[in-house]
Formats: sequence, structure tokens, C-alpha cells
Amino acid sequence: MNTALAPEKIAQLHAEGQAKVGPFVDPHTINRCKRILRDRGEEWAQSVLLRRFTRRSMICAAFPWLENGEDEILVLADAAEWELLEAAVR
Repeated sequence: MNTALAPEKIAQLHAEGQAKVGPFVDPHTINRCKRILRDRGEEWAQSVLLRRFTRRSMICAAFPWLENGEDEILVLADAAEWELLEAAVR
């Protein structure tokens, strides 16, 4: 499943996600990211992050290696997908 988000929206989410990068990893964001990856799949995540996953997480090989800020981007993209779906239903 690929993302339904427009390229402009994806670019905006990338900027927002990179702006949220801090010195520490937020465990709540990582947990949300893991749920999103399980629910939406890696194909969706690759379409949002605009790259292929070539490495696996060293902590848990079931998940891909994410660069700094990509966890935030996936969380923001998931929320944007839900907003898009809710707008279509209205």
C-alpha cells in the first residue's frame, strides 16, 4: 500500500519531522512508529520516506533502520492519512 498523500504534503511532513529532531529519542514516538509499521506496512513507510529500506534495526530486526527524524515523519504522515480519510468521509 502506497501513501495517498500528495508530494507537497510529504515534503511538508519531512520538514516538520526534521524540525522535531532532538538530542534524545522519544520512546512514545518509537512505540507509535512500530504500531504504524505493523498496521500500514513497510511499503507504505517507504513511499512516505521516499527511500527503500536496506538495513534492519539492530535492536529489533523485524523493523527497518530509521534515520534521525524518520520516526517523527512516519507519525506525522499517519496522522495526515487519517485526516485525509476523515475529510473524504465528510
